[in-house]
Amino acid sequence: MTSELILALQLAGIGMALVFGAILLLWAGMAALARITAPRPPSAALAVVRARQMHAFPLPPTALVSAWQAVRRSAQLRQRGPVR
Repeated sequence: MTSELILALQLAGIGMALVFGAILLLWAGMAALARITAPRPPSAALAVVRARQMHAFPLPPTALVSAWQAVRRSAQLRQRGPVR
């Protein structure tokens, strides 16, 4: 083989090694961040306290309808006739 071909293959190998090394480095960094920032389950004592504090769900807030919406809806009902 000629020296130019050997040099080209060496450069290609070094370039590929750098690319895959960077990919592995990014993958390891993302895995470390995911492990560090993952939500931790509450301890057993805290879960018991939270279970005792639970109560019925509150009622949802009432729907607020603006005057414009009320007029438009009543106009639609008048056009369609009475609702059965």
